Amino acid sequence: MEKRIKEHNSGKTITTSKKMPWKVIYYEVSFNKLDAIAREKYLKSGMGRRYLKNRLSNQLDF
Repeated sequence: MEKRIKEHNSGKTITTSKKMPWKVIYYEVSFNKLDAIAREKYLKSGMGRRYLKNRLSNQLDF
């Protein structure tokens, strides 16, 4: 995860280079790559964004 954040913040990832710097505010661990991909897809959906907003509402100013 640390390597990936460094890639994002160094500008090597084109899709994320315009909104630097990035920092980790939430993460989940998965032991299965397919489960991790499905979970990421869910978290990027409308319902997933609502879940994260509710989950992090005390830590962040929404």
